[in-house]
Amino acid sequence: MPQARRFLIDLSIMLAIGLLLALMGPFGTFAGSVAFRLVYWVTLMVAGYALYHPAMMAASRVAARLALPEAAMWAAAGVVASVPMTALVWVVGQIGYTTRWPTPEQALALYVNVGLVGAIGTVMLWVARRRRGAASVLAEPEPEPVVAEPVGPALFERLPPGFGPALHALEMEDHYVRAHGAYGSALILMRMRDAVAETAPLAGAQVHRSWWVARDAVERVRREGRNYRLVLPGGVEAPVARGAVPTLVAEGWI
Repeated sequence: MPQARRFLIDLSIMLAIGLLLALMGPFGTFAGSVAFRLVYWVTLMVAGYALYHPAMMAASRVAARLALPEAAMWAAAGVVASVPMTALVWVVGQIGYTTRWPTPEQALALYVNVGLVGAIGTVMLWVARRRRGAASVLAEPEPEPVVAEPVGPALFERLPPGFGPALHALEMEDHYVRAHGAYGSALILMRMRDAVAETAPLAGAQVHRSWWVARDAVERVRREGRNYRLVLPGGVEAPVARGAVPTLVAEGWI
């Protein structure tokens, strides 16, 4: 899914939550006017997205790199992101008053409230992300039908119609494998090693425990210190395990 469309969907979710909280007026905000509550909650939800979303994306990358449960990493990221969000909510609440430091009890109570709202937003983003990933074809125009003999990797028989003419990479996600292609991605319920076996006769390599990459899909190689990342079409990046670097160098990937 294009990044702009994904951002607009996520932002719409945040605005909807902000509107709902403005109508409910939780945590003592109901005493304010409707206009005040609307500005207050919508502003905080948008600011919260700017804090939580990068944390969640970083959690997804760490989960993929270390083969950890993504849901658990999202939860941990939410706990961490709630700290600066709590500070932001406290500062906003002090506007118009003499700024003062919260007591430990006030800070803890505010952190719990912020964490609760953050958890609601995170869960909704998680559900929306899963629905996008499990969709048969991500919201893109259907490619022009190509009349050709059914020749190609056996894995294509498992992919939804309209997935696209090219397979760029495979990414392990819990018990699923996410296939990245020319028109988006799709989830397949199977083991990573079985999916890799069905990519033949495509030229590619398993560059990481959680990633297989097609040779022709690599646009460039990005280096971060001793670590390498393969940049694929659409901004997708595949990490390279350090143990795989010598082989990829010898074969001319890097």
